[in-house]
Amino acid sequence: MEAQALLRDLATGRIPRLLLIHGPEPLLVDEIVERLVATIFPDAAGLACNREVLYADTLTADALVSAGLGLALFGGRRLVLVRSLAEAPARALDRLRGAIEGARAHPGGWPSEGTTVTLLASGTDRRSPALRVLPESERVEVRPPTGRAVAGWLRARARAAGLDLAPAAAEALVALIGEDLSRLAGEVEKAAVFVGGDGRVTEEVVRALAGESRVRQYWELSQALEEADRVKAFRVLAELLAGGEEPTVLLAQMVGHLRDVWRVKAGLAERRDVREITRLLPRARPPFAVERLMGRATAVSAERLEAAIARCFEVELRLKSGGGEAPALLTALVAELTRT
Repeated sequence: MEAQALLRDLATGRIPRLLLIHGPEPLLVDEIVERLVATIFPDAAGLACNREVLYADTLTADALVSAGLGLALFGGRRLVLVRSLAEAPARALDRLRGAIEGARAHPGGWPSEGTTVTLLASGTDRRSPALRVLPESERVEVRPPTGRAVAGWLRARARAAGLDLAPAAAEALVALIGEDLSRLAGEVEKAAVFVGGDGRVTEEVVRALAGESRVRQYWELSQALEEADRVKAFRVLAELLAGGEEPTVLLAQMVGHLRDVWRVKAGLAERRDVREITRLLPRARPPFAVERLMGRATAVSAERLEAAIARCFEVELRLKSGGGEAPALLTALVAELTRT
């Protein structure tokens, strides 16, 4: 079943007793869950009393069966959400599947009348073993938009938030950010704070806000390199690449970082203080940022620094000659630059 079919059923009051909602984009899966919750619990009191949230990676088969047999309070409906299905190990998935099949074979079936059990497998594709917990007829696939449809999805989301996102603005936002729906949704929320009373979001507004985000990401990448924080550097690099940033521009950022470290190292060798070292750098930095660079320059040897610079030029040659995939080359380079 596709998500739209489930939404049509919910709109007419047809609520399934058991289903598995899955898809590669967690944001869209969560939105479908919100529609399901709103249909089952039109008032806050029912939601507070009759919703139970479990996690598949720590859930026992008996606990799942017991949860599905529970009765709603005050004569309403009951919802059991089972999250993190994709994170559960294979043996746990097998036990859950067997327990569900056994429970459904009993007279009266399972879950109990008035209870809906919903399994959630966010961030998965159709090959995920998590999907085998239920038969295909009870799975709901949430497909993310792709290509030109992303801009349409973005405009619809903006309309739902009371905004008028111009077509050119939507296309510019996708071009700047990429097709990461969570980040795109975040940019729409940010735009809502800055637009005027008419709610119109122009291309100029989008470029200003997205450009601000890009500047912040570059700052975060520099900070991660200075702190030798490999995990953070990998994350920010992936975000910038997903947002369509040119690999050669990112490489230039890394080369600039190494040159700054080299200048600071030279200053330390001459026993200069923070204020004097600050003047060696091509752009002004606050003292704490210079001290962070000083710590990195102290930790890395001159030999390693030379090798890293040589590695940057090697990556540049491979990027320009098509001698490798940019994400792999830059990720390996970040690993080299954050060695401790």
